[in-house]
Amino acid sequence: MTPTAPAGPAAPGAAETASRRDDDRTPASPLFVVLYTLAIFGVWMAINLPATVTVALRVSVLDPKNQTTSYSIIAGVGALVAVIANPVFGRLSDRTRSRWGRRRPWVVVGLLGTTAGAALIAFTNSLTLLVAGWMIMQCFVNAAVAGMLAIVADRFPERQHGLLGSISGATVTASVMVGTYFIDLFPTQILPQIGLPVALALVTCALLLPVMKEDDTRAEQPQPFGPKDLVGSFAINPRKSPDFAWFLVALFLMSISTVGLSTYHVYYMQNQLGISAGRLPHILVIWSLLNGLASLVGAPLGGWLTDRFNRRKPVFVASAVIGAVSVVIIVISHSINVFLVGSTVEGLSYGILMGMYFAFATATMNDKTTIARDLGVTNIAVTLPFSLVPFLAPFVLRIGGHGDNYPLLFILGGAVGLLSLPFLLKIRNTR
Repeated sequence: MTPTAPAGPAAPGAAETASRRDDDRTPASPLFVVLYTLAIFGVWMAINLPATVTVALRVSVLDPKNQTTSYSIIAGVGALVAVIANPVFGRLSDRTRSRWGRRRPWVVVGLLGTTAGAALIAFTNSLTLLVAGWMIMQCFVNAAVAGMLAIVADRFPERQHGLLGSISGATVTASVMVGTYFIDLFPTQILPQIGLPVALALVTCALLLPVMKEDDTRAEQPQPFGPKDLVGSFAINPRKSPDFAWFLVALFLMSISTVGLSTYHVYYMQNQLGISAGRLPHILVIWSLLNGLASLVGAPLGGWLTDRFNRRKPVFVASAVIGAVSVVIIVISHSINVFLVGSTVEGLSYGILMGMYFAFATATMNDKTTIARDLGVTNIAVTLPFSLVPFLAPFVLRIGGHGDNYPLLFILGGAVGLLSLPFLLKIRNTR
């Protein structure tokens, strides 16, 4: 769909008119909320379980001598594909003309592509084909995610965006926690490890699609999608969408602040706290449980607060401040118990951010014809730091000259999170 001219700064009375139009939209029914929760949970499990466990296990079988290097390359390539695919499929979704609407066709295409990639991973004994399968999964799962997130912004009033956005944030964590049981049940069988999560996504989305109603868009004038439009999938004009641009900067900085601990907590426990190799697996289980449960609490809390009070900025500030507090607790910790407390607080901060950023993003968008594309760019702000920080972190860790300086890395992360707050002040039309 070709973007219309962006609305620009709201004229007097425009905000009230837009609010009334927004309130006229029918709220999501309890049935839709339940089916949407199950479907987005299934989709996230289909991709997050292989991203965190299954692909690494498969690499260890296919290339045991070089498993660390091979897995790092595969993970990096997959992350790059995901970053590119999300806004591109969002752009395609915005421009789609079909009797089934804009979003549902791409959910179906995404699920079929994800299934094909998973099958390739499950049945191949070639590392090259494993890479190809993982790239296919990362590519097409983003088509499904783009459509499922955009339908919320399309159909339902803004006062529900916090709730429905928080469902996506909470199920990201829950999918990994629950998905690990597939690994426990089938510790050496790749087909059920990767196939059962995909089957769950197919079943839950099949239940959602009939109630994921959209208008027939065939009557709207179709628009081409050329190289210029492809590049435009990643471009935001700050002059035309200033609030959204400032929000992306703030979100990008907050996302950077969360990466250090999530990436280097294992090494911190080993090198800073002296946790032995034999004790480490048990501690990691506790860490994952506490951090994950805190995120599961934080995500719906953040979504509920932003809907309940119709305010985005204070919830964002709360996430940044709580994240900074967690850093203080962690860097002064001299015992694993204090470290786990700090990690739990960090999980709460991250959960709140994941629970409210979708509502904040849609509230700052002023061009409703590019919703899926804009949500794809928002996803880049969230995920790109997970590629950038590991590249930059080694330079920070060497500062001081007395071993890896993990406290400095974590402190800088907390400071970057707080640095996001001044950019919130530049957002004018969203509270």
